[in-house]
Amino acid sequence: MTLNEKAKDLRSSGYALTVCGAIGLVAMVLIFAGVIPLNIGGVVGIVTKLVMSLLFIVFLIAGIHSFRKSGAVALDAERETDKKNEIKKWFLNEHDAELIDGELDTTLEGNDLYFERTDFIKDKICERFMDVEDALMSELTEEIYSELFEKEQPCSM
Repeated sequence: MTLNEKAKDLRSSGYALTVCGAIGLVAMVLIFAGVIPLNIGGVVGIVTKLVMSLLFIVFLIAGIHSFRKSGAVALDAERETDKKNEIKKWFLNEHDAELIDGELDTTLEGNDLYFERTDFIKDKICERFMDVEDALMSELTEEIYSELFEKEQPCSM
């Protein structure tokens, strides 16, 4: 999961938890005020109302925390995108499909050739940028491979 996806996930979790918590707390206030009847009497009724109120407060706090964390992750995602663009630009300026295939065993076919090419791309990136995380490396490798080797073929009619 990339940081952009994680930030979106945290933001949507924040919305869901905050809305759930807020609606639940409003409902609990109405139950405590007697506007909405909850026909559970005695100690069990009080404990039920308190536990439900506590649960909705936890939802609200978790939602707010999720929003705050999504902001921090979004900043990290922006830095990751900048780094990805830098690496991709460097790689495409320094290497092309012919150069890569010139250093590989091109008698290979299909998946074997694909894996040789992607391993070459990963190795060259690791030589220059040592701190690339696995998820970013996979994303970069796929994008670079697609740009170099999966160019759209014109339709022949």
